[in-house]
Amino acid sequence: MPYFIHNNETLKNATYALDEHAFFNCKLTNCTLVYSGGSFEFVNLQLENCQWKFRNDANLTIQLLMSVGMLKPGQAPPPNFQGSAGSQVN
Repeated sequence: MPYFIHNNETLKNATYALDEHAFFNCKLTNCTLVYSGGSFEFVNLQLENCQWKFRNDANLTIQLLMSVGMLKPGQAPPPNFQGSAGSQVN
């Protein structure tokens, strides 16, 4: 699957599927982030007022974490984030 690299971008009011995406030194504002369980990479990513949606394998993982008490039902990821994370996109 092809992957997409975002470098030094300011992105607003859009929806992004995080799978197979890498964000380096980017800022996302008022975006919806959809994650299905694939590879992604964040390096110095800043999120401001963003919403998260989980699908497929990622959603199953969320359900498992809730069923064993590691996440509270209805607990949402924070809308603001700054940092690095991921499972390097190959």
